Amino acid sequence: MLKNVMIISTSESFAIKSMEQKLLAVEITAYQVVARIAEIGAGIDRAGIIVLYLDERMAAMTASLQNMLSYLNDKLYESNKMLIIIAKRKDYETAMRYISEDFVLQFFDRPMNMEAFVQTIFEYMNAGEKKLDDKGKIVEEEGAEGENQQQQKRKFTADMAAVKKRKILLVDDDASYLRIIRNWLKDGYDVGVASSGLQAIMWLAKNDVDLILLDYKMPVATGAQIFAMLKNDSQTKNIPVFFLTGNSSRDSVMEILKLNPEGYLLKTFDRKALLTRLEEFFEFR
Repeated sequence: MLKNVMIISTSESFAIKSMEQKLLAVEITAYQVVARIAEIGAGIDRAGIIVLYLDERMAAMTASLQNMLSYLNDKLYESNKMLIIIAKRKDYETAMRYISEDFVLQFFDRPMNMEAFVQTIFEYMNAGEKKLDDKGKIVEEEGAEGENQQQQKRKFTADMAAVKKRKILLVDDDASYLRIIRNWLKDGYDVGVASSGLQAIMWLAKNDVDLILLDYKMPVATGAQIFAMLKNDSQTKNIPVFFLTGNSSRDSVMEILKLNPEGYLLKTFDRKALLTRLEEFFEFR
């Protein structure tokens, strides 16, 4: 694992400097990036784990911050990385409207317990290899126990790599709904999420997918407009699409079917109904 920590914050503050120094003392490098989409995208590949530091300047959930959090959520999924959030409790709860809890390794309330923070990152980075003693010094794991932990870790990694899941992209502007559906599907499918048409197009430019579940009613670019863009692009035109709709009226359903998608799903479905429908769809593909 990369022994680097990317810290997202508004600026290089005393708190950030302190984190960097404490982590460097246990042989982990930290680097700070400004809380903007471009900076996060440029810096995330070299990080082993990401820290989101929500200070007072980031507490007000502006549109740009909401977009940044949604983008970060997508990048965590794409890169299979975990997140630590440092914030006041109320700011953390607000941020979790845009970040899936599956990606959050730990939340630290401000003011933060620095020792616990360093311990959490160190253990995550060095699982089964090293540990810290009660004075914060590195201790190497030795003997059969340490080797056994490493063998189990390698076996787990190999087993996970052998399992190829179908990949589904969820597109919906409702972050809470995205989180619910993703949690329903994550055990059986490789799930990507996008909260807008633009995010979906950007995600598809870098990822292959077996099915798209697309909200029919969305602001800015509607589901129908996104569907048209997908079908007019040679890279995405053959990807099957199911529309998601909350309107079960005949006129609404006929409006959807005229577009000739692979199918549609009512948002009133429960977890079992959704999984059954997807199993039926993938059974002979």
